[in-house]
This record gives sequence, C-alpha cells and structure tokens, in this order.
Amino acid sequence: MLEADILNLSRQEQSGGLSRWFAKHFAVQIEEGLFLPPSKLQQVQDRLVSQLSDYRQQTGVSTAVLGMSGGVDSAVTAALFKAAGWRVIGHTLPIHQNPEETERGIDACSALNLEHFHIDLSGEYDAMVGAMGRLDPTITTGEDEGLRTRRGNLRARLRMMTLYDQAHRHGGIVASTDNFSEFGAGFWTLHGDVGDLAPVQGLLKSWEIPWLARNLGVPEHTWRAKPTDGLGIGAGDEAQIGATYLEWDIAVFALDKACQENPRAAVSDLDHVLQIEGDDHAQTVLEAVLRRLGGTWYKRINPINLNHPLSDRLALMNKLDERLFRPDTLHRQTVELQFPVEVHAAATDLCNRLTDMKVHVVTVESCTGGLLAASISGVGGSSSALEGSFVTYSPAMKVTALGVSTQLIEERTVYDPQVAVQMAIGALEVASDAGLALAVTGVGGPDDDQGKPAGYVCIAACLRGRDPVVKEFNFPGQPQAVLAAATSASLEMGISMLAGDDTADR
Repeated sequence: MLEADILNLSRQEQSGGLSRWFAKHFAVQIEEGLFLPPSKLQQVQDRLVSQLSDYRQQTGVSTAVLGMSGGVDSAVTAALFKAAGWRVIGHTLPIHQNPEETERGIDACSALNLEHFHIDLSGEYDAMVGAMGRLDPTITTGEDEGLRTRRGNLRARLRMMTLYDQAHRHGGIVASTDNFSEFGAGFWTLHGDVGDLAPVQGLLKSWEIPWLARNLGVPEHTWRAKPTDGLGIGAGDEAQIGATYLEWDIAVFALDKACQENPRAAVSDLDHVLQIEGDDHAQTVLEAVLRRLGGTWYKRINPINLNHPLSDRLALMNKLDERLFRPDTLHRQTVELQFPVEVHAAATDLCNRLTDMKVHVVTVESCTGGLLAASISGVGGSSSALEGSFVTYSPAMKVTALGVSTQLIEERTVYDPQVAVQMAIGALEVASDAGLALAVTGVGGPDDDQGKPAGYVCIAACLRGRDPVVKEFNFPGQPQAVLAAATSASLEMGISMLAGDDTADR
C-alpha cells in the first residue's frame, strides 16, 4: 500500500505517525497523485538517467564530482550519474564530523562502485574560523544559533571550494545534491551546496529520494539514517525545520492548493483557510513552515535580478546561448517541464507507436485548450506523428469546424460522450491525412457547469476504419490537475487504440 510505504520510508512512523490534519491532507494528496506511486517513480528515474546521459554525450563532459556526506541525497545523485554512464568521483570531506557519517559516505562509494577520495578539512576549517575571528572574535566560541549558522556556512563553502577545484582538475562538473524539500525550506547554503547539474532538485525528501535510493542500490543504513546537516548547526534537519520532511511536503502541497483556491488570501488568513483549528501539532508545524518559507524566499531566486532598465540584455544572452551553445537535452526541457512526467512518458509512447505505424494523429480539444497537442509536440521527432489540432472551445466552433450536431448539443450539452465522438469523427473528415483522432470535452472546473460536475470529462479515440471508442471520467482536484489528468487519459486511450485494445465503452 502506497501510504504505508511512504510512512515507512519517510521515517514518519518513528515520529509517531501523522496528526489528524496531516493524515487527512496526506490521503487526499495521494489520491490527487502528488505523491507518486512506484510505477511513476520508475519513470522519473529512467527519465533522469536518460537526460543525464544525453547531457554527457552532447556536451562532452563525462566526469561528475560530488561530496559524499553519508546522507541519502548525495548517494542518490551519485547513483543517477553512474547509471547514466558518467565517471563519478565521490569525496568524503569531514570537518570535525561524526565518524559514522563519514563511514556511510565511504560505504556508499564502495556500494555504487565510485572512485573515492578522502580529504579531512578540519584543519583548514579551523584556520578559516580563526581568520574570521580576527574580524569578529565571537565566531570562534559563540554558541547561539546565528554564530553556529555562520560556522556551518563556512564548512559548506570550504567543501564546495574543494569540489570545484577537483572538478577543474578532472575536467568535470560538480553535481548538486539538494532536493525539492530542502530547496523549499532554504535548507542549503548559498554558494556552498548548489553545484552545476541538479538531477534530484525536484524530488521529495520524504518519499521520492529514499525510494530512488532503495531502487538504485544505495546501502540501507544510508537511506534509513536520520537526516543531519553535517554542519554542526543543530541536532538534525527536522529539528531545525520544525517539521518532519513528510509533514513539510504535505504542508507545502496544502499551502499551494489553498493559494490556488483563495488567490487573495494573506499569510494571516491561512489558519482559517487550511482549517487546522483543533490540531495543535499541525498549527505549530504550519507556523514553522511559514516562518521557514518566509525567511528563505530570497535564496530561491538568487542571484536576485532587479527590474533593470537594461534587463533585455539578459534575454539577448539567453537567446544566444539557446541558439548556439546549449545541449539539445536542455532545449527539450523547456517544453517537457510544463507537463507531469507521466504525461510526457505517455506522449513519447504514443509518438513512437504512431511513427512505427506511419500514422498521424489529430487532436480535437475543448477543455484542455491545446494541452494535448502541446504534450505531443513536446516530444522529439513529433512531426512524424502529429498532423494537427483543433481547439474548439465554444459550442459554435464544434458545430462549424467539426460538424457536431446542434441538436445533440442542445439536448445533452457539450459535456457528453456522443459530442466527443462526433468531434473525433469530424476531425478525421477534415484532416484527411490523419489516421487517429483524439477528442476531449469536459468541465475543467473549479465550478460545476450545466448539470455536470467539475472534473467530468469525455474522451473519444477514433482510428480510421474502426469504430470510435469513448470513455467518461471524473477527475479530482483543481482545474490544473483535471486538465493534466484529461491530457494523460487521452494519450493512454490513443495508445490503447493503436495497440488494438478496444475494451473501452463505446
């Protein structure tokens, strides 16, 4: 069961489980697909490895240098680079470190078959603190949080200086190991943790990172270990953040949803909007999460570019890089990242099948407004698969462009399976070179419409020479989630139609 596996890998069970508010939102977020199941995580892993491999081949850079802290993030990052065919050099760089952490880093290098170098930087760190002490003597002995943080930042930046020197030595890059949860919490040091290439920055610390670690062969004692910063600032990550990583991830997703549903809500309104009254633990954690987010926003946009009167020069340089120098895998990324990984995977599968069968698809879209066609065109080589697209949002467009029956729309509304069927058939009549039509119409939300609930979607697939297939869906969530789900389901229906599976409702 997904929920049980997440609670186990996130170490939440050891913390006494989730309080009532967190448990309720966790269940909803699993249903909405915010916590990816293993099948989707495998797709994420495969895609990351593929992109790292493409980057290596297209840039000619094939060596990745990183610090092996003994934590799970660096181990997963190293494993992904290794799986993509990179030469990976792991460095253990202790600075007055707990020996168990260093040993875990060494064990991970061995288990993943990495090259390994060990450099104890404690002496260099002491010298640096001593030098800073000539400017401010309190930094050498003070124990308040601010002074511990300053010393911790010196540790992180000293390690990063070492890694960049070694990357230069080996003609490689520094792999960045921060994850999405830490990125949001600001739980990283500017110019001390972020390297050149960041394959895990979009992954949840609570669930996705340990799942990939287990899947990639990282030693269990590494991904089971209590998260620590390795900087001597506090007792551990979660103690400093004020929440477990699973609580953090649930809270961030809940805040995002609350802001979408209440676009005018201020921070002071969120207690009421999130309905956390009666759960004292959730109240305390949410306050800590908001403090952390509010106190670290500037790190997430560093370096901060003001609205400079000559900011168009930055766009000029970006265009030159895009046109002349960036590897293709980064060009594709600007399109792919608009869609969830499962949508891109399904679009790629559909394109490959269409290309192999020498069939072109035409999309016919109402509520998705062109997203289905965009997901297909975002796949490399899609010109051999995509014929074109009709975006017929209004009833009149469905009638005039596709020949949908006016009487049918008046009797059943545009949110009807037979309307979707007529849209698909009409598209094939107009697009004579297309062999497959995918049509989608429905209520994106957030409100119900014409007696149909938000999330109700009808999708029809029609392969030339065969009877059309149509399905009805009720997708949960806000409009963005509904439209993504409708796009994904349309692609899957196209794949099924090409595979000869016509078990859908007719």
